[in-house]
Amino acid sequence: MKFGDKLKKLRLDRGWSQAEAGKAIGVSERVYGYYETNERTPSKPEIIQNIMNTFGVSFEYLFTPEEQFQIEASQKYGSIGNRQAQKILQGADALFAGGELDEDEKDEMFEILTKLYFEAKKANKEKYGRKKKRE
Repeated sequence: MKFGDKLKKLRLDRGWSQAEAGKAIGVSERVYGYYETNERTPSKPEIIQNIMNTFGVSFEYLFTPEEQFQIEASQKYGSIGNRQAQKILQGADALFAGGELDEDEKDEMFEILTKLYFEAKKANKEKYGRKKKRE
């Protein structure tokens, strides 16, 4: 389940409108709507923190590993970093789905991507802390 789908579920569980949820996390109703439709993902740490606090969920609950990677790239390198992260993820998907790499090269690529993932996850834990996952 993507970020927007989880966010919509959290809002509906509270019985809130998009306007109420947007106000609670500090964004406009329009921006909030973009979040729910997965057209945008918040990259500002304060907005992500507001979402986590408002709904009592963790960073790891809200975002898939791919989304976490993109957020980290966006925060470090702006919109260019986000676009490059998307290209990396798409390229990795193509390579593992039958690209030109042999099995040993795929294993090596997987190890590198895994290392990058855990480094980004560690950085996000340091930045956002850890909260109990929502049941």
